[in-house]
Amino acid sequence: MKKTLAPGVVGEARHRVVTENLVSYRKPGAPNVLSTPWLLYILETAAYQAILPHLDAGEASVGVGFNFDHLAATPAGDTVVATATVTAVEGNRVMLDFEARDSHERIARGKHVRAIVDAERFKRRLQKKGSR
Repeated sequence: MKKTLAPGVVGEARHRVVTENLVSYRKPGAPNVLSTPWLLYILETAAYQAILPHLDAGEASVGVGFNFDHLAATPAGDTVVATATVTAVEGNRVMLDFEARDSHERIARGKHVRAIVDAERFKRRLQKKGSR
């Protein structure tokens, strides 16, 4: 990883909420609001975007820890904007704070840890699991 990956680096992800992102899409009768798994996906994408420009060739980042609160509901048609800010880099671990907002309010906040891995080594380890 490059030395430019340091506290203060920020990434962003924008996502327009569509029917497939709603709790009710998978759980009929549930509220027509953005599901928590989709919200986590948007937050993780912001963290991924923060780190990506600072990786060396052959490296990738993978999520290894999450702690977040889903604070408010978001309806279909609204846009969620997530930001992730690097707070620390310790060895191959990158710690980030993240939050998400819809057009009305903050809807999530939390912390995330990503690991920087050798992409080829990661792929080989995964292939071993698939051959069992």
